[in-house]
Amino acid sequence: MERGHRAAGPPSWAVLASVAVVLAYLAALALSPADVFERYTSNLVQAAAGLVAAVLAARRARVSTGRSRWSWACLAAGTGAWTAGQGWWCWVQVVQGGEAPFPSVADVGFVAFPLLAGAALLLQPTADGSVGRVQRGLDAAMTSAAVGLVSWETTLGAVVATNTGDDLLTGALLVGYPVLDVLLVVLGVLTLARATGDRVPTALVVLGLLAFSVSDSAFAYVAAAGSYDGNLLDLGWVSGFLLIGLAALRTPAAPGTASTQRERARRISRADFLPYVPVAAALAITTILVVAGRTLNRWELLTAGVVIALLLTRQYVALRDNGRLALELATREAELRHQAFHDGLTGLANRALFLDRLAHALALHARDLRPVAVVFLDLDDFKVVNDTLGHAVGDELLVRVAERLTGAVRTGDTVARLGGDEFAVLLEDGGDPLPIAAKVADALVPPFTLAGDVVDVHASVGICELSPHDAPLAADELLARSDTAMYAAKRSGKDRIVSWSSGMSLAELQDEELRAALRAAIDDRRVRLAYQPIVELDTGRVIGLEALARWRHEGRDVPPDVFIPLAERTGLMTALTADLLETACGRLSAWTMRRAEPLAVHVNVAPSQLVAPGFVGTVAALVARYRLRPGGLVLEITESGIFADLDAARRTVTELRQLGVGVSLDDFGVGYSSLAQLNSMPLDSVKIDRSFLAGIDTDPRQATFLHAVLRLAEEIDLPVVAEGVERPAQLTLLRALGCRHAQGYLLGRPVDPSLVPGLLGGVPVPV
Repeated sequence: MERGHRAAGPPSWAVLASVAVVLAYLAALALSPADVFERYTSNLVQAAAGLVAAVLAARRARVSTGRSRWSWACLAAGTGAWTAGQGWWCWVQVVQGGEAPFPSVADVGFVAFPLLAGAALLLQPTADGSVGRVQRGLDAAMTSAAVGLVSWETTLGAVVATNTGDDLLTGALLVGYPVLDVLLVVLGVLTLARATGDRVPTALVVLGLLAFSVSDSAFAYVAAAGSYDGNLLDLGWVSGFLLIGLAALRTPAAPGTASTQRERARRISRADFLPYVPVAAALAITTILVVAGRTLNRWELLTAGVVIALLLTRQYVALRDNGRLALELATREAELRHQAFHDGLTGLANRALFLDRLAHALALHARDLRPVAVVFLDLDDFKVVNDTLGHAVGDELLVRVAERLTGAVRTGDTVARLGGDEFAVLLEDGGDPLPIAAKVADALVPPFTLAGDVVDVHASVGICELSPHDAPLAADELLARSDTAMYAAKRSGKDRIVSWSSGMSLAELQDEELRAALRAAIDDRRVRLAYQPIVELDTGRVIGLEALARWRHEGRDVPPDVFIPLAERTGLMTALTADLLETACGRLSAWTMRRAEPLAVHVNVAPSQLVAPGFVGTVAALVARYRLRPGGLVLEITESGIFADLDAARRTVTELRQLGVGVSLDDFGVGYSSLAQLNSMPLDSVKIDRSFLAGIDTDPRQATFLHAVLRLAEEIDLPVVAEGVERPAQLTLLRALGCRHAQGYLLGRPVDPSLVPGLLGGVPVPV
């Protein structure tokens, strides 16, 4: 590659100067005496042209890079060698006034030129690589040998034999010059056809070599006849050097001007036939001469053998390269087929291959009554891993999950990654899919160690099975049913295995209907709040109220565990949270306006809202608008919301507490946080999940655990609220354990806002 930005032809002055040199040469030839022109003008003009070409080629080499630098350097060395030979010739003829012999020392430089020029052509950047350079060299050698054989057999051999006798060196040079020139011209044409960049400099060099070839061939003939005089024949050498100089002066082209691959392919296909024309002609002429009675001498036989050997070698190299290309093409096609039907991350089958195999299995089910089943898996809370540990760790987890799934299934089962954290297993060989699904789920139970962190992974699993007597289904439908079953497992609490049943599709349709209805209810502010008291057990005083969302649709109450996740999935959670927060703040402001004692309203906030952009600003605006007292508004956040991204949650909680907003950890004990983590988060209270109270009056171990939690909370000065108090025995034990605050049906059910003022005076607490 060469430095430069835009392509430009040789400078105008250089072109005009070259034309002027040629015209002056022709004028001198016409006006000067023959002996003067031959001895002085022609020799000096040739030397000057060669020197200019050598200097310009060396300058081009200095500003070039890569292979181009070496190519121009070889061309500069070749023209320099030729100029040195011509300089010796001028010394003898111009300075000493003698006649330069042939052969002479000058021929060393003259022979070096085609050899170095050939190396320069082979070093030119081309699209065919090292094998192509070998092929071009063989083509050029084969062509030049064939041309040399034909020239010798038809004209040059007889002339050389008549005038040089047994002088082998003279004969070899007379034949060698045109043969080497043919080699250069053929090599130049082949190189030009395979050029990847700007072709104009190469074309100018090839034209210069063609001019050299004309002069060398004419020189060889007239020198063999013993009648060479410097004349018009010398113009080929002068013109050749001028063209090489113009090539060196051309500004390198920018990469964008390079020819396209299709154009190069057309040029190469045409140029590939060029070397075979002279070879075929040489063999045909040689055959005709032999049939006519011509006896070939040993040199002619040797040359013919060389031509045939080069031809066979060239074909061998071509066949070997074609075999390599065919192997590379087959390998590439295999890779593309694999990429088209396999997941790039895990190497498992992708959705396309899975559906193809599922369709084949369903065809066998319809024809041979073979059972078929699909086990559909989705990792639970995979987003938490990506958000907390990064996507690179998430990708590593997917790879490790794929390995475990593959090890858990049978040999004939197909495991696929359908996208994201969704996987599927195709069971074609019968058997109960439930044990296989259980085995797959159990394979994920051992924790994964990823980048130094231990990660627990669970999956929601859906199954859809077609027994031999079930009606045929399309592949998409069977996969959709297994997906629906997996979704039912998600909704029923995650980490479960659910088999598809006919009613599930109706539930999903109902879910779609609820989505539109919930959006309308949020817009019309028909999602209301009920308030459940939080009671101080010693006094019965109501210290707070938990605001619980309620929605009535078509005359029936929709449970919060249905419409809250639905709002989360459909992107309605931000609007719903903002509406409920504003309602709760407005009620709190009205209730505390004439109340001296503090009162707190607890509002549940979804994990996604805690770190959502603008959430803290929304809360700050509500606190300012309703002039809420510090600690009056308390946001309840689950463990997954706080500990999914601990740093971001800590920043948000800190900002909220600076506003005077309390933060309480809800449902403590059902997530994956540790007791030690509580001290790292600036919380105002902790609410013990109702599942820990369910058996404290009947299970001593649960009571002991709850006692430990209460003591730890007391030591770190963190108030505790016990949820789900429903039996007097639970209340008695909570008092005995030292729990001060609680809520539950035993102490008060959620009530309409209009009934809240009646609760604020206190509630009766059973003794």
